[in-house]
Amino acid sequence: MTSRRDLLGAAAAMWAAAVAEAHEHASSAQAASYSFRFLTRKEIPILQRLAAILVPADERSGGAAAARVEEYVDTVLHHAKEPLRKTWRAGLKRFAKADEAALRRHAVNEFRARTADERFFVLLKDAVVEGFYTSREGIEKELGYRGYTFLREFPLADMGDVRRAVDYTPLLRERS
Repeated sequence: MTSRRDLLGAAAAMWAAAVAEAHEHASSAQAASYSFRFLTRKEIPILQRLAAILVPADERSGGAAAARVEEYVDTVLHHAKEPLRKTWRAGLKRFAKADEAALRRHAVNEFRARTADERFFVLLKDAVVEGFYTSREGIEKELGYRGYTFLREFPLADMGDVRRAVDYTPLLRERS
C-alpha cells in the first residue's frame, strides 16, 4: 500500500518533471494571445477563480490574475505525464464550486493531507504560488526584484531595531 507521503512525493516529482519539460519547449517571447493546450474552456475559469483566491490582487501586484497563472499551469500540464493530468482534471472538476471557505478547510491538513481533495489542494496551491512567483508580476511587483543591482537597503524588509555588531566590517568597500 502506498502512503500519503509517497503519493504527494510522486505528484511533486511528476510536476517537477513537467516543469522541466515545459521550460525546454517555452519560447523566449510569450505570445500576446496564449492558446490553451491542456485546460478546457470549463476548467480555465475554475483555475482562474481558485488562483485569484490563493493569490489575490493587492496594492503591490495584480495577483494570480495579472500573472496569468492559468497559462503557466496549462503549459506545465501540456508537457506532463498522464497520471498528473488525470489528477488535475479530476481535482478541477471536484473544486468547480469551491469558494474561499472550502479552500481554507482543505488547507487545515495541508502538511498531512489525507483525502484526495486535500492532496489536490496541495498541488493547486504549489502550482499557483510557483506560477505567480516565477512571473514578472510576482518577481518584480510583489517582491520588488530589481535585477542584478547593488542595493544599499532592502525596501521590503522590516529591520526594526536591528543594529550592527560592534566589530562589524563590511566585506565590500565603497568606491572612492
